[in-house]
Amino acid sequence: MQRVEVVSRFFLALTSSAFLFIGGVSLPSLGVVLLPFVAQPILVFGLKYGVGAGLGVVCLAFLLLVVFAGEELALVYGIFGVLAGLLFGLLGRLRAIEQLVLAVAAALSALTAALGLYFYGSWPALYQDLRAGLMQQMTAAVQVQEKMGLSQESFELIKNQGPQIVEMILQLLPALIFLSFGFIALINVLYLCRRFPERRAQWFALRYLREWTGPEALVWVLIASGFALFIPGLAAVRVIALNLLVIISACYFAQGLAVIAFFFHKNNVPRFLRGLTYVLILLQQIFTLLVVGLGLFDLWGDFRRLKKNNLTPSQAS
Repeated sequence: MQRVEVVSRFFLALTSSAFLFIGGVSLPSLGVVLLPFVAQPILVFGLKYGVGAGLGVVCLAFLLLVVFAGEELALVYGIFGVLAGLLFGLLGRLRAIEQLVLAVAAALSALTAALGLYFYGSWPALYQDLRAGLMQQMTAAVQVQEKMGLSQESFELIKNQGPQIVEMILQLLPALIFLSFGFIALINVLYLCRRFPERRAQWFALRYLREWTGPEALVWVLIASGFALFIPGLAAVRVIALNLLVIISACYFAQGLAVIAFFFHKNNVPRFLRGLTYVLILLQQIFTLLVVGLGLFDLWGDFRRLKKNNLTPSQAS
């Protein structure tokens, strides 16, 4: 009976993962919702029945995609398989959640870059294809806005600045890819913590994300990156600094959200108001920037009094 249960769970994990992947690839509009969870059925199955069994799901799904969908699609799925393998290997070993997310995001970003080079053969070819695709999407978006009644002045402004917007997106693409993988890793870890609450203390040193703080040394990277933007004649350095600024800003945004979540929990704020606040933060740029600033100033303000709480009685006195 146990073997029948394991086999049925195996094929359920296989089907679920493949369905999420194929659905996310086939329907780009739903990809943002479906693709982050491609590895989740594999992770749950592997943590319950053994890491080897979980990796067996990855291997079988990869082989089926090679046969029925082609090598390219199978290799893309392989990124999520590597995500599952990394989490299997690192959970409980990297107990600081920021180190775990950083390691997974860095590894998957490097793998994505290698796959891009494999598919296109050279960086210039990859760059030109991405640029053409972004320009096409930008043109389609402008045409839709025009049909919806966008004013002629706004239409001309977007049309004229389209190439500059595309170039900026391409410059920030490494940071965007890195943050995307970091988010995917984090959301999978959070769901695993909800699925296996008894293992949370074994996996992480931090009890609750609302108590998370970024490394203090990160502020010096932020300052150095800010100054590097104004160095004349070094375009490559400026691009690297810009990507670092985006990544570090995301870290302070996460710390700002942790501060807000801490006080929401402390004051028993209703879930509806919490959700409404988070939606406003994500949709309104001014609130997003305020949360980044809150996370940055929490380094000195220690609004949650975490440093004071960690002191011994003699140090506190």
